[in-house]
Amino acid sequence: MAESAPRTQHWHRPLRALSSASARKLTITALLALALGGCFPQNPDDQFELATRGAYHGTLTPNANGAVIGSIHHGGSFWSLHPPARQFNWNHDPDGYTEVLYTDVSADGQRALTADYNNLALWNTRTGEPVWYWTAPARIQAVDLSADGSLALLGLSNNQAVLFDAVNGGVLRNFDHEGPVISVSLSDDARFALTGSEDLTARLWSVTDDQRLQTFTLPNQVKLVKLTGDARLALLAPADEPAQLWNLTTGEQISELATGDVRIYSARFESAGRLLIGTTQRRILQFSIESGERTGLWQIGSFWGSTYQSATVLDMRWRNERLWALGSDGYLYAF
Repeated sequence: MAESAPRTQHWHRPLRALSSASARKLTITALLALALGGCFPQNPDDQFELATRGAYHGTLTPNANGAVIGSIHHGGSFWSLHPPARQFNWNHDPDGYTEVLYTDVSADGQRALTADYNNLALWNTRTGEPVWYWTAPARIQAVDLSADGSLALLGLSNNQAVLFDAVNGGVLRNFDHEGPVISVSLSDDARFALTGSEDLTARLWSVTDDQRLQTFTLPNQVKLVKLTGDARLALLAPADEPAQLWNLTTGEQISELATGDVRIYSARFESAGRLLIGTTQRRILQFSIESGERTGLWQIGSFWGSTYQSATVLDMRWRNERLWALGSDGYLYAF
């Protein structure tokens, strides 16, 4: 029998009252952490269960007021987050749960994408209604939605990335590799696309004239690529290797980030020159874009026995000076 969907609950408050001696120890520990440049991760203040027993994927809305979730046991859904409450059930099959493996939300927050290996659906986040439903030309490996939600960049198993018309259907552009494309990123104006492949390359493309602008040869499969909205900067993350930050205007590498000992899963370029990186080992790293130095370290799932030791950080964003994160354990975390 299928489990019931998680109920709306109050935020968990995992922190307990401390004795004066414990408080002094905690203060000393915090000061030492600062002195060591943030060697000790910060733990969450609050957490809330959005997906019982885990999620395949999840994306926060740009203002972190909502989230689209691909639950392992309850299919797709859209949540408002302040306070957390499920708003819409989003499944490709009206008679059952869909294994939603990939999700994204447009930069304007008005549309969301859900995808399994073969199909994708575009949704209106205001009404919860589907805009349209499409079948992909090959097995989907990665997705990125344009700023207005009208286009979807898909990484495919057939050694291609395609620009897909998410409203009217059909492939508008093809971007070729010599291996499966496992990460994609689209600029806000949809003029530039960045693709990462198992062929050990990342490639920058001009969408308007279908030209390859630059090829980056890396030492391993390119697990993650990320463009800034203006396509000025790019993050390239090969598997089990330090991530690289590039200036695409000059074509020069800005820095190599100290990420070689973690597996990177997600990334966000945030305001104030901050780059957030989510790992498969529960940790969130923040780097200064200007210097490449690490400026913050957080850890999800540190208080509850029900969370997975290997939980992946699916997405993270800053909102009102608090950091919000989604974990593959099915929890929303606030720091």
